[in-house]
Amino acid sequence: MSKIKIAFVGTGGRCNAHLDGLLRRRDEFGDVEFAGFMDIVPERAKEKCEKAKEGKVYTDYIEMLDSAKPDALVIAVFPNQHGMIENEAIKRNIHLLMEKPMAIEKSMAEDFGEKINRAGIVTSCGFQDRYLNLTEKIRELVVGRKVGFVNGAWIGGVVGGLEAEHWWKKYSTGGGQLLEQNIHVFDQIRFLFGEAKTVFCTGGRGIVNAKNYDVHDYSAAAIQMENGISATVYTSCYPVHGFAEGSGITVYAENAKIDYKLRSHIDYSDSTGTTMHIPHASKRDWTTELDYGFIKAVKTGDKSDIKSDYFDALKSLKLCMACTESLFTGKSIDIAGY
Repeated sequence: MSKIKIAFVGTGGRCNAHLDGLLRRRDEFGDVEFAGFMDIVPERAKEKCEKAKEGKVYTDYIEMLDSAKPDALVIAVFPNQHGMIENEAIKRNIHLLMEKPMAIEKSMAEDFGEKINRAGIVTSCGFQDRYLNLTEKIRELVVGRKVGFVNGAWIGGVVGGLEAEHWWKKYSTGGGQLLEQNIHVFDQIRFLFGEAKTVFCTGGRGIVNAKNYDVHDYSAAAIQMENGISATVYTSCYPVHGFAEGSGITVYAENAKIDYKLRSHIDYSDSTGTTMHIPHASKRDWTTELDYGFIKAVKTGDKSDIKSDYFDALKSLKLCMACTESLFTGKSIDIAGY
């Protein structure tokens, strides 16, 4: 396959990140062609066509799949809009690059997995933090050390602001902050430290006063990992001052502390007095690395650069779904049987 024909469903914010990376891939290797851009807001799709200098604008994804006949599809839509898009693409054996969360209903997510497995298509999901050099650096720093406790957090504001109508602000359309946003931190913890055994999550409301808003203002998840590590993950959207400082992962290893600040840097210290400040550094940004790995797999069949295919991503999705269920029910959940 000399050139990969790519189409997009959803041309909002995350489309920009993928389009930039794939444009770079086209310019660098010449093996990417843009076939179409679909959005319910045609002006937005037109902007992407103009940026790519090729492709066609569509307002119907089925028409685009049948007319443009892409080899691969990038899906970057609101969390509650997944479903028929994926089913139609899988039916046509189109390879999928899917933004997270891939669904907000567990049965739908599991159904996708069964269909993808039968179709044998290449998949990659938008857990771009796995591609950070800092994520690999954490792995290097814990080699040979026992880890007992890991603390993760995503502390941010209300997406869209307090007054605006926005899908993120309701469980029915966004799935909640834990599932839609902090899933990145949950996924990093899984990637670095293995699978969860049980989860228990508590949280509350009453601080945020926003229009048409029903998600939790804050939550704390306690996770027992299969390897014995205890992890806690905090999620909140009520702070309005200094929120970014609390986001990331802190690893308390044997005689060492690894403090990862979200997508920025690592501060390391250990019992020998060694300290290190390690900034993010990569020749390509992490979304571009994700996109390159996907294109390589579609083109050559070599999936070694895909760090989160659908089946692995499904485990992170279900972990966050289990935490959200615990948040509502007050019950501890066994992940193996979830």
